[in-house]
Amino acid sequence: MTRLFPRARDYRTVSVQISPQQLAKIEERSQTTVLPGQREQFQYYEMLNSDGELIGYTQAMTQRGEFGAIEFVFGISKELEIIEIYIQRSRERHNQFREESFLSYFIGKNISQSEELEDPLGENGNAGTKAIVTGLKKALIAYDELVLKKSD
Repeated sequence: MTRLFPRARDYRTVSVQISPQQLAKIEERSQTTVLPGQREQFQYYEMLNSDGELIGYTQAMTQRGEFGAIEFVFGISKELEIIEIYIQRSRERHNQFREESFLSYFIGKNISQSEELEDPLGENGNAGTKAIVTGLKKALIAYDELVLKKSD
């Protein structure tokens, strides 16, 4: 996680239960199905500096690709913008989703733009690039529904 937040010295794990109504809203907004194992609980990490102050959030996400799971981790600033994404594990043959030019497209996108995210490769995208977009959308929408709207 310090790869995303070099100033981080600690973190807190936050787990949020997902109600059936919240799950339906997440799936409606993301226009996809939440995978088994992600349907009951949402987990993210609050990144803390050496003074124990919150400096941002990280999420680990798993999404199906063509040849199995793609695991990636991304960081969100306190202003709710994506600051970095890295691929942790994948078996995909086509690696466009690993390329900096693809991943950098999402940097600076705000959580409020989550429903508008699309594959920057368009027709040239593949199962891997689409999996990253789908996973990001679901994770950001889940954070919005379960964390941000809870405090409304």
